[in-house]
Amino acid sequence: MNAEVVYRLVKKDCSLMRGPLCVYTLVASVAAFLPALGPGWKGMGVTLALNVLIGLSFHVTLGTVLGEREKKTLPFVMSLPLRPQEVALAKLVSSYAMFFLPAAAAAVSLVFLSPVDIFTAMAHDGRSIGAHVLGWCAYFALVLGAWTVFFSTVLASAIVTESLGWTVAVITTLLFVFGNGLLQLAPRLALFVRYIRDLQRGGPSLPLTLGVELLAIALVIAATLWLQSRKTSFV
Repeated sequence: MNAEVVYRLVKKDCSLMRGPLCVYTLVASVAAFLPALGPGWKGMGVTLALNVLIGLSFHVTLGTVLGEREKKTLPFVMSLPLRPQEVALAKLVSSYAMFFLPAAAAAVSLVFLSPVDIFTAMAHDGRSIGAHVLGWCAYFALVLGAWTVFFSTVLASAIVTESLGWTVAVITTLLFVFGNGLLQLAPRLALFVRYIRDLQRGGPSLPLTLGVELLAIALVIAATLWLQSRKTSFV
């Protein structure tokens, strides 16, 4: 593993995205304060935070992984003394580094703007301030983890296929087929309703869901690196 060259590649990717990342972070932070303008602005804040997450996932993936040809940096990457697996590792590290700060700001906004009043629900059971902070962090991790699973899947598809078409197909399937189907069908299922209520109470479903999210992210990363390790060249 050529760690020094991997670090250079990560640094190169991050430096090219500094401006857009600052904009995403600022917009995601503004979303949390929109309800102060009036009752009707809360929904706009939620929409804005979600749009930041969607746009960020597109921008980081397309710009960092699939944008090498457009930016004419692909020959530079191919000339580096790195194997495909090491390039994939660099892309994973740089993409996650760029994703997490704006995504964390958007997740904070979504927790504050959630239709479920998490803070009131936690206050009703008479728990300590420390327990409230821990509970808030758990809900924050839940939101961030859910979107990180989505981002990881899109990122993996871009790295493995190196195809804009397949990557867009994965994004479309996750957002409009799986995501929209879940929103339409899940509220009608008694099991899902019980699950959501247990999440609101901070029951066993909360740590279990966090564990499933972490496992899913780890599996996607491991699968990406394993598939890239089977490649012997960039051609």
